[in-house]
This record gives sequence, structure tokens and C-alpha cells, in this order.
Amino acid sequence: MVKSIAIPLLLGLLLLGCEDVVKVTVPEERLTDVIQVVGTGVAYGKPDVAILSLGVSVERKSVEEATRAAAEAMRRVIDSLRANGVAEEDIQTKSFSIQPRYDYVDRKQILRGYEVTNMVSVKVRDLDAVGRIVDDAVEAGGDALRVNSIAFTIDDPTELQAEARVKAMRDAKAKAEALAEEGGVKLGRPIIISESVFLPVKEERYFKGGVPEEASTPIAPGTLEVRVTVYVTFEIEG
Repeated sequence: MVKSIAIPLLLGLLLLGCEDVVKVTVPEERLTDVIQVVGTGVAYGKPDVAILSLGVSVERKSVEEATRAAAEAMRRVIDSLRANGVAEEDIQTKSFSIQPRYDYVDRKQILRGYEVTNMVSVKVRDLDAVGRIVDDAVEAGGDALRVNSIAFTIDDPTELQAEARVKAMRDAKAKAEALAEEGGVKLGRPIIISESVFLPVKEERYFKGGVPEEASTPIAPGTLEVRVTVYVTFEIEG
């Protein structure tokens, strides 16, 4: 009798690019007379949220001058975001730094000044407004503005995850049934089921600094896929 038909069983959880490993301990005797398979299901949806990574970077002779100039530029950028309907809770500071900057003359390090950088993460819930929000931020921040990236995601992927999960289980069962038939055994019930869920964030690297006044920023969010992978161990009956 065939004792085991297996694809290596992996356990884990992946959500929004963050991995949370889930370990399951199973007695060895339960992993004999089994079929282990991996099933995959995919559901597609349109992004409904944009995440902007933007801020300001200013260099001046002294820390005080750089800090003041960066604060003024950032205030103008934040005001432009609010004027475009971005809620206070959707603006979050991600990093703030003060760094000395040097020139090298005749192999000597000479302090040129200090650079102050303040970056925020901005959640935009109206995708039609993203281009205008970026353009207005550019106008407000001027040469101090930095836009690192624009990412698109789905705020609540629950329904798409459920759809992908059903497809993944059907895929796993079909594979297990095919293996059982080819192996001349009878497929039993699933005894271990785990999954990993992946919701991709579509990210576009952007520009450093401003754009020409006559330019406008085109935004194309496209389509995202929600992928669920299940790892299933079935018993072999008889």
C-alpha cells in the first residue's frame, strides 16, 4: 500500500507583505498514510486606496535654519493635503532626520551644512484625486518636496480573500484526488489545513524634487490580485 504521497507542507501567514509564521506540531504517526498538497486561489479587484510616501528635505548652513525651513515647507504641504480633503488621521509621520553634510576638499572633510528630512505616509481614499493631490503638494513644497512612491492597495480585502480561499481549497482537493487516483488509494478527510494570504501593494517609485509647472501627474491604479495558498494534509483511507 502506498504510505505517503506528498508535496512538502509549509505553514505560514502573509498579509500585506508582512509574514507571521504559524507553527503546527503534529505527531509523526499522523503524517503516515497521508497526501499533502498545496492549493492556490486568486481573486482580482480594483484598488480603492492610494498610499503616498512624501515629505520635504532642506539643507541649510545651521541646524536651526534647516529645521525652520523644513518645518515651514512641511506645513505648506500638510495644508495642501488637508485642502484636498485628506483627513488628519490619514497623515502619519514616518521618518524625521537631521544629518550633517560635508564637502571634501584636498582630502579634507569640510562641513557644508545640515539636511533636515521629514517624510509622511498619506492615505488617499479618493483615487480620482491622487494626481491633483500630488501636483498641489509639489506646488506647496517647491524644491524641498520629495515624493518617494505611490502605492495602491485594497482597504478591506475580506470578500476577495474569501473568494480566493474557496478557489484554493478546490484546487487542493482536485490535486489530492488526482494523486490518490494515480496512487491507487482512497482519499480521506483533511486533517491539517493552513493558509497564507497575500495582498500585493502595487508600488510606483517616483521622483525626487518638484515637477515643471505645466506638467500634470497621471495616476493609473490598475488591478490587484489577492492570492490565498492553502496547505492541506489528507488522510488515506483503508
